[in-house]
Amino acid sequence: MSKQAITKIYYRAFIAYTVLLITISLCGLCCLSGCKDKTTVTPAAPSITKKSTAINSKKVKDFQVRLEHLLEPATYYYSSEGKPDPFQPFLKTAQKVSRRTAKKQRPKKEVRRPEICATPLECMDVGQLTLVGIIANDKGNRIAMAQDAAGIGYFLQPGLRVGYRNGRVKKIFLDRVIVEEELEDIRGELTLQERVLLLHPEGK
Repeated sequence: MSKQAITKIYYRAFIAYTVLLITISLCGLCCLSGCKDKTTVTPAAPSITKKSTAINSKKVKDFQVRLEHLLEPATYYYSSEGKPDPFQPFLKTAQKVSRRTAKKQRPKKEVRRPEICATPLECMDVGQLTLVGIIANDKGNRIAMAQDAAGIGYFLQPGLRVGYRNGRVKKIFLDRVIVEEELEDIRGELTLQERVLLLHPEGK
């Protein structure tokens, strides 16, 4: 084999070796760059997924708590204190009571005889007096004369208290005397009423 042929073989081998080294170095660079990209990108993905899973789990737990709260049996207690009765009518009408029952139910205002009287006339009933006579002076002022059942005489003047029902002599006429006193009316209430003492009753 000649030197030229050997030289060509060595030259081709050198070129092949060089190409192989370049290829290997390029592959190494690619591998290194790929590893760097993986190290920079891959750590971010797990953190995002962890956050999203944590948020989703929290929402699921909140939803479960709300659902359980809604499904719990509700216990309600009604208190009627301070509230109107729903079974009673809003407008209440007064019960009709007859006059007799109303009169019985109404407390009567009794007028009792006073234990201590200023004069004997204040302790007796006006009906116990009998009008005997009426006299008048020059000025026209009249004075009546009356007596009780025992025959005791009394002089009656306008404004004089007569009877135990807070009576007073209201007016004196020529033939009668008007006495105003508190008497019970139909409704059972005390009102001022007039009683008349006649000088000449019928048949006398």
